[in-house]
Amino acid sequence: MRALVNGTIYTSFNPVKKVSGIVVANGRVIYAGEGEVARRIVELTGGGVVDLKGKFVMPAFFDSHLHLDELGMSLEMVNLRGTTSIEELVGKLRASSARVVFGFGWDQDELGRWPTRDDLDAIDRPVFIYRKCFHVAVANSKMLELLNLKSSEDFDESTGLIKEKALEEARKVINEKVLSVDDYAHYILRAQEHLLNLGVRSVDFMSVNDKAFKALFRLESEGKLGINVFAYINPELLDKLESLGLGRFEGKRLVIAGVKLFTDGSLGARTALLSKPYSDDPSTSGQLVTEKKELVEVIERAKALDLDVAIHAIGDKALDIALDAFEEAGFSGRIEHASVVRDDQLERIRDLGVRLSVQPHFIISDWWIVDRVGEERARWVYRFKTLSRYTELGFSTDAPIEPADPWLTVDAAVNRGKGRVRLYELTKDESLSVSEALHFYTYGSAKISLGKDIGKLEPGFKADYIVLDRDPLKLP
Repeated sequence: MRALVNGTIYTSFNPVKKVSGIVVANGRVIYAGEGEVARRIVELTGGGVVDLKGKFVMPAFFDSHLHLDELGMSLEMVNLRGTTSIEELVGKLRASSARVVFGFGWDQDELGRWPTRDDLDAIDRPVFIYRKCFHVAVANSKMLELLNLKSSEDFDESTGLIKEKALEEARKVINEKVLSVDDYAHYILRAQEHLLNLGVRSVDFMSVNDKAFKALFRLESEGKLGINVFAYINPELLDKLESLGLGRFEGKRLVIAGVKLFTDGSLGARTALLSKPYSDDPSTSGQLVTEKKELVEVIERAKALDLDVAIHAIGDKALDIALDAFEEAGFSGRIEHASVVRDDQLERIRDLGVRLSVQPHFIISDWWIVDRVGEERARWVYRFKTLSRYTELGFSTDAPIEPADPWLTVDAAVNRGKGRVRLYELTKDESLSVSEALHFYTYGSAKISLGKDIGKLEPGFKADYIVLDRDPLKLP
């Protein structure tokens, strides 16, 4: 047992509540109030006192959508963010000493064109590089030999460009042929260390495959999970859960929480499904990844196992399909991203009880978004203030797609790229206050993840907190 005193402790951000002392026992808050009372409680029971020396305490961050395995892997991948030419990209990849070279973070708009297999053949080893959205990749000839993909609308053998369904097949081959359960455990621990250093103590781990699933259970049983992990599995794992009769599982740190599904791709790759064509490429409206019928079938199976369902829907047409699937299945699940939301979809989101996980830093990364969807639709993009009036939001980074640092996300939610991106002038009314952003990044994320005892520092809640050197509500 220990008391934290002589500081300012924010126990919640909606409403904003602060106290001068808390008492923690067995990893939970048992008292929150006056510092002197907290001190006396501990003195009576023989515990210790932590003098905060005027510092500030708040609930630890809860990232409601990221990929622990890919985040850990990205920390060891070649970082291609900010690369501005094919020559620079190839040079960075060539400098890697890895047997199989993985890279991530490139953007064809910054490079001047799409990279190709011919470009990557300059490296005499298998090479596989993800676009920054992780919905598109390019492989060189040696890697394509390993993958053995069939030509399709999602895989151009001549260029080595791989997207959406073909990319999922490529990931499966990499999972089977290149990576082991030990590798996944290593990457999860690498990501965990990175997140703890940033003040993130809880996450929703999306798109968990079979080896990551085994790695999570191993780390849980060995007591090596230092963060709360809510796992949303790939639908292929439902067969295994059904055969074991295993549904929602809650361990000390690990929760098997739900299933992750896709309806479309990304705005950056123009594969997000819009109701009207892209403004900067009228030849396409995006791509449907999963038919509504299949979505409904998986939702029904998840319901039977008491599992949540999270559906990736970035474009407004994709959101229509996801909402239709939830309505047909009679299920209140969650939507991942909801990047483009029309006015007529707002009340439907509320009436269906759908929860949303959103990524404010997309505002900064998607600096081209007004050109992509046009000024008329731009007001539907990343409309967090409006959405918060209709449902609960959880904040996330989708790391490694965006940096895992939560303060960058808070900045994006509050300032919306003011002075940096064109979207700000068109949607400045969607800016949030710091307290709103911190609420969505703590208890809001816990609520959309169905976590009942995370995100506040009130009695009965897990004592997952961070100590700050300044007041988070008075940041410039």
